[in-house]
Amino acid sequence: MNIRSFGPGHRRADRAAGSQGVLSSAIFSNDIAQITEFTVTPGGTYGPLRSAGDVVLVVIEGGGWVTAHDTRVQLAAGESLHLERLTPYSIAARELPLRAILVELSASSVTESARTIGTSGGGAEE
Repeated sequence: MNIRSFGPGHRRADRAAGSQGVLSSAIFSNDIAQITEFTVTPGGTYGPLRSAGDVVLVVIEGGGWVTAHDTRVQLAAGESLHLERLTPYSIAARELPLRAILVELSASSVTESARTIGTSGGGAEE
């Protein structure tokens, strides 16, 4: 068991190329996934980014825009977005800071997940 603190007081400046006003904290990383909590200040931008595997962005506070494939979509707290592997994307905050969890799957885990989901038969939707 490993408890890891994240959020205020545990973030550091994220220096991803092109990023401005981003603080992040690594939550978990292994061969299957990397999970990061981050904030983007109002007017700030995170990216451009690209992941070898699928990406899930979960907005937990505030809101902003995600630009991918030359399309800009608005996201707010309580919403998530899935991007397929190798999709270039960037994240920008609106008037309030955007706080989110970024889950980046490795390329090999995406293949395994698709195989597992395809054979599981799915589930009931809430």
